[in-house]
Amino acid sequence: MTVELAVALLALLVALFALVALVAVYARVRALEAGRADGVSGYAGLLGSPAPAAVAPGPAHAVSVVAVLDADCALCHIVLDTLAAAAGPGHRSVAVCDRDGFAAAPEVDIVTDPAVRAELFEGYSPTILAVDASGRIRSRTFVYADTDRDALVAGIVGHTDRMPA
Repeated sequence: MTVELAVALLALLVALFALVALVAVYARVRALEAGRADGVSGYAGLLGSPAPAAVAPGPAHAVSVVAVLDADCALCHIVLDTLAAAAGPGHRSVAVCDRDGFAAAPEVDIVTDPAVRAELFEGYSPTILAVDASGRIRSRTFVYADTDRDALVAGIVGHTDRMPA
């Protein structure tokens, strides 16, 4: 066997491995998205579980809108702006960040505690969670570029007048 043939076979083996890995990841993402339409998710363990005290609603709040963010994510900064714009009485807005790097938003409480983030992070950011008055997580939504962030937050806080028809 020549060196060229050995290198070519090795490259073919690496390409085959990459293809198998890509197909496996694609199948997993499709399964998660299909389950989302039915209300089932691979991350169901977070729903209904108690939220960390740092993100729980205050005594005057019915719900906390919690965004799990990453400082290197451009969309995460937009989600923080959405939370700040939706701030109002009756709910608490909280951004759980991996580290400092977000512009100050007086309407949004920013939590940079790694332990809190570890409890809420499911491998994707930005994610928006709703924490009810009892301190339990009642909904979780992964936010994509085409997600209607204003309607999502308005639905969590109960401002149906802000939701598009």
